[in-house]
Amino acid sequence: MNIIQDKIRGSLLGGAVGDALGYQIEFKRDIKDKEITRFKDVGIISDDTQMTLFTATSLIWRETRASIRGVAMKPCDAIYFGYLDWLDTQNNNKEEARTSWIKDIDKLNIPRAPGNTCLSALSSGKKGTILEPINNSKGCGGIMRVAPIGLYIKNPQEAGKIAAEASAITHGHPLGIMPSYVFAYMINLLTYNEIQIKDALIKAIKSLEEEYDNFNKEDTDYLKELIDKAIKLSESNINDIEAISQLGEGWVAEEALAIAIYSCLKYSTSFEDAVVCAVNHDGDSDSTGALAGNIMGASLGEISIPNYYLDNLELKDIITEIANDLSTDPYGHHDEEWLNKYVYCHKKNKII
Repeated sequence: MNIIQDKIRGSLLGGAVGDALGYQIEFKRDIKDKEITRFKDVGIISDDTQMTLFTATSLIWRETRASIRGVAMKPCDAIYFGYLDWLDTQNNNKEEARTSWIKDIDKLNIPRAPGNTCLSALSSGKKGTILEPINNSKGCGGIMRVAPIGLYIKNPQEAGKIAAEASAITHGHPLGIMPSYVFAYMINLLTYNEIQIKDALIKAIKSLEEEYDNFNKEDTDYLKELIDKAIKLSESNINDIEAISQLGEGWVAEEALAIAIYSCLKYSTSFEDAVVCAVNHDGDSDSTGALAGNIMGASLGEISIPNYYLDNLELKDIITEIANDLSTDPYGHHDEEWLNKYVYCHKKNKII
């Protein structure tokens, strides 16, 4: 396994670990510092990891079709169809998959506190875009699912733009979109370059300013100020619970990103410490944990994730398989199993 594959696997598995760790206390209040550090039993994933996996498989499906036919729909259109596949899993709709072979997996056909905005937007029959928003939501449901875009798309600016467009499918507010650009841009830089988290963040913010000067300046300035606050708090000696309370609860995208950034900068050399910090607060603990896990995994690789998390993680083998597929060039990779998954959208033997 080369270093890029290690980072892709680390980011996808790390996001699932953070999600599962935080999902245990997502709606609990008065969380204490380091109250949750391990899974109670099995690390059960939430809708965050579910939608992340549908993002990943849709991207690979699209690229595979392009490699065979020489032409394919835009990445964001493929991702939209993947999200409709995910919506079917929440509604017990057994129609054939559009882009995602994982739709057949029984354990993904279980609602895990799905976000109301995602459900309502995808049920509307309309696909939101940046220029034609479907609502005014800035919930974190748009950002928590886009890490695979940073892992798969090789150019950081392109990754950021596709991630922003993917978030706009369901979340229309600029602050529900811009954080996804920053996040996917960071994930890409961390995966394909030897770069520190803070440096990747600074480059992502600079690129955001150049790319989206058409957004309301107040929104852009607010996002930058919140991220700068997260950086400064991470360099202070303040207690983690108090620091995170100054950034919000993570229910909206900019707060979720800020909490993840704080945690990853504060504990940049330890996957476990960063993710434990990111989930232990009153708020959307699974989403902040997922983002932190994605960042730390891309930065430090799968090797940094303790076995006591991986060994007890729900669907670990499926997540690892998809991560391996993300690190595989589909051009010329057309064996029977690959074609079944990424052309016909099923596996020969159904997985339960």
